[in-house]
Amino acid sequence: MPENKSSIGSIIGTIIVIAIIILGGLYFWGKRIDEAKMKKELVREESSMVVTEVDGNMEANAIKSVNSSDDTDSIEADLRNTKLDNLGAEMNIQAI
Repeated sequence: MPENKSSIGSIIGTIIVIAIIILGGLYFWGKRIDEAKMKKELVREESSMVVTEVDGNMEANAIKSVNSSDDTDSIEADLRNTKLDNLGAEMNIQAI
């Protein structure tokens, strides 16, 4: 009879150890998936920031290319060509 208790105890101990190893593996696997998602979001945010910077540089270059003449026709043409749609877009803060 004592041999029977010993074998049951070792089987239960082995099952517990295997369960702990499986749970630990699942925990680290989930952590790796979360890190991959965070990296993907970071890359997406960086790419959108680059696009915003490029658009901002294009708008800055457009502003620099205004006509230096001070007659009313030139001033009106500069006003018509000035795009104010994205003015202050970098100030928009999105909730995370």
